[in-house]
Amino acid sequence: MELDNVSTIMSRDVITLSPNETLLSAIIKMNKNNVSCIVIVKDNKPEGILTERDIIYLKGNNIDFNLVDLKTVMRSPVIAVSEDTDIPEIANLMVINGLRRLVVVDNNHKVTGIVTQTDIIKNLRIDSFVNLKKVEQIMNRTIISVSEEEPLTKAISLMSENKISCVVVKKDSKPIGIITERNITKAIAENITPVYISEIMDTKLITASKDINLYEATRLIDENMVRCLIITDDKGDSIGIITKSDIIKNLRADYITILKNMLRQKSRALVESELKYRTLVEQSLEGIMIIQDGIIKFINPTLLKILDYYQKDMLGEDILRFLYPDSRALFSENLKKLESDKSIDSPLEIRMLSKNNKGLHMEVLLTQIPYEGKTGVLVTFRDITERKKAEAELKRLVITDDLTGLFNQRYFYTIIVKEIERAKRHNRQLSLMLIDIDFFKDFNDRYGHWEGDFVLKRIADIISKSIRDIDMAFRYGGEEFTILLPETQYDEAIIVAERIRKSVSETVFHPFTLDGELEIVKKTVSIGLTELSPYDDMKSFVVRADNAMYQAKKSGRNKIVHLL
Repeated sequence: MELDNVSTIMSRDVITLSPNETLLSAIIKMNKNNVSCIVIVKDNKPEGILTERDIIYLKGNNIDFNLVDLKTVMRSPVIAVSEDTDIPEIANLMVINGLRRLVVVDNNHKVTGIVTQTDIIKNLRIDSFVNLKKVEQIMNRTIISVSEEEPLTKAISLMSENKISCVVVKKDSKPIGIITERNITKAIAENITPVYISEIMDTKLITASKDINLYEATRLIDENMVRCLIITDDKGDSIGIITKSDIIKNLRADYITILKNMLRQKSRALVESELKYRTLVEQSLEGIMIIQDGIIKFINPTLLKILDYYQKDMLGEDILRFLYPDSRALFSENLKKLESDKSIDSPLEIRMLSKNNKGLHMEVLLTQIPYEGKTGVLVTFRDITERKKAEAELKRLVITDDLTGLFNQRYFYTIIVKEIERAKRHNRQLSLMLIDIDFFKDFNDRYGHWEGDFVLKRIADIISKSIRDIDMAFRYGGEEFTILLPETQYDEAIIVAERIRKSVSETVFHPFTLDGELEIVKKTVSIGLTELSPYDDMKSFVVRADNAMYQAKKSGRNKIVHLL
């Protein structure tokens, strides 16, 4: 591969949106423009990115695309490169960071375009490949597949869990179609809700023999505008799969190799000079450090800026001094692995402490190198703190009810299975409470849903304040709530239930009727209570609590009923 720069292959028609736009609007725009990502910008500077892979993950977690804004779910920070970055460097950045595209910016860090794996593959010449490797040498022999009769949700789960861009559809071990991220994104954008895989799968499936070389495979992918090739044997049975990412990983260009060669051949002063002016450093893409025997020997300006240290603060110091205690063992363990393996292919996630005591999440890659006549370790750092915050917020959205702030029903069914298993394994008590607001429909009909929502939030607050830290409260649906009480038997659980019942009955609401009249109202709840028995499964446990709650309602409401 000649060292052309990214300006010769990038697309300048980058699709952008502001952070406050809804997720659904981004999906619709991606579908309309037939692109795989949206760049989220503020003042034309990249704030984050949303890809089809992100959408698959969100779809698998039942996120409401119309209620969530982009700043909540976007990937941040954005790895950006300048237009004069070498293409081999671009390819290696994609491999190191597990990315399929990079944002391109000018000297003021304003977005000017985007470069994708497709752009690189389209421009590959035959001299870009080492000895014209056969596809068989790099293909993935594990094919994630489904049958056409299976529900689409299974394909989405497989793609999300395995972080893959497609799932092969098979029949009698032969490939008959494919489900891609694009298929699913298109369905969401067009408000289509297919149930089965057969309703959405793409029957355009490009197959190839294991004997073709990588250059031929690249041409097939490019000419047919597909993202992967299915490799088949003489009988037409699928035996492997090759994607654009697999091809990029096997390009001759390797940026880590470039750095290693520089360090092997040049003096330290010259290395620092060359590193200083490389695009990688200028654009603050990666922090770079060299350590020997755990002692920091070199650190680039990017990492110093991230950690808010001066060079004199870090040079000559033990690297572990700058790591959180819970990350030191992991880092040390992987340093020892280098002594035999020479490299670690997968990035590590560690936590570091900046000079101002700010905790930072870092993604690091370690490679053994020669340095100043001795063995050293080249460590590249990527600050993923904002990404971790976004992931935490997304997890909160996935398991939390937006209105009440309690856990949601989906999370209830996840947790109750684990709690039942734990209680039985350790022979512990587990109680379950089901709570229903009395005459809530009548309240909504008289005062409207806005007033009804206030009641739900107020009662949820009462529940939260009435339980212990180890207890878990959920909005079960509509006007119903559930509480799981680990390590708790009936005589303790009834105290909690009575506290909730009494607190709700004593709370005064002041709703306006739909005619605008202010009234004074009190609400009550009916509570069903039960404990786990040795013979219970999730269904019998929940049904018994539900029956107890309905008996409480039938016997006059504002009551607690306990069933064994």
